[in-house]
Amino acid sequence: LISPPSLRMSSMSFDDVIMEFESVGGDAGSADSSPEKLANLDGSDHANEPETNERSVSSHVLGMASLVLKAMLAAGMEESRSRRIKVSRDIGTARQFDDFYSCLLPATAWTVSIHQENVDGILAFSDYYQVIPLKLECERVLCDFPPSVDRLMQAHKYGLNDQYKRCVAAVASDAGKPDLSVLKGHPSVLFDILKQMQNHFSDADEEKNKLDDIKALRPTLVEVRDRMRSRSGDRRRSRCGRSRSGDRKAYKAMDSVCSALR
Repeated sequence: LISPPSLRMSSMSFDDVIMEFESVGGDAGSADSSPEKLANLDGSDHANEPETNERSVSSHVLGMASLVLKAMLAAGMEESRSRRIKVSRDIGTARQFDDFYSCLLPATAWTVSIHQENVDGILAFSDYYQVIPLKLECERVLCDFPPSVDRLMQAHKYGLNDQYKRCVAAVASDAGKPDLSVLKGHPSVLFDILKQMQNHFSDADEEKNKLDDIKALRPTLVEVRDRMRSRSGDRRRSRCGRSRSGDRKAYKAMDSVCSALR
């Protein structure tokens, strides 16, 4: 098999398109929109690594995988005339595109493993170019990672519904009181967290009410226990009924239940 890097870096002879990436030394945008903020959550830092800013790729591969890219390369579009597609730093880096493109190539897609070090970049490109099956696979992988506020914001940005619900529930129930200051500009996310917190309190109140209802049965159980003891005494006097050993077990069980409900 030809290795994925070899395929990515090769100059393909059939209908080449150049992906042109924004220079690393240029303006990377605000902290909230940069790839380093919402991608590479594993802690890796590719931003300062030297890399070429162009990739030669196949328009056929791009067009089959993405209707967005197919439209960009359609007749009459600037990208079709220039055979160049510019990629903003807000979308991702050239190295992240390499991982994304490897998932599209028929010869390498089945060998690519989406994991903690590459999932954020693949997700960013699959969302922007609307490669939905690949985006869903990224969400499946992310759902295996520990939830956090950063993962919550990532799920919100890219519309990952299952991951979003999972992270909201985890953040709302986190006893460690996570820092929610990053959510100041996202009132809808804060609302979902507060709503989930309210549900937790409601569930707790419901459980408490059930426990109160059970405890309210204690006087009735005590009365039943005393009647059993009284009837057992009558049976012993008449030399009939269960054995005294069975009676003692029944009393002990009833005493345990009554004690637990105090």
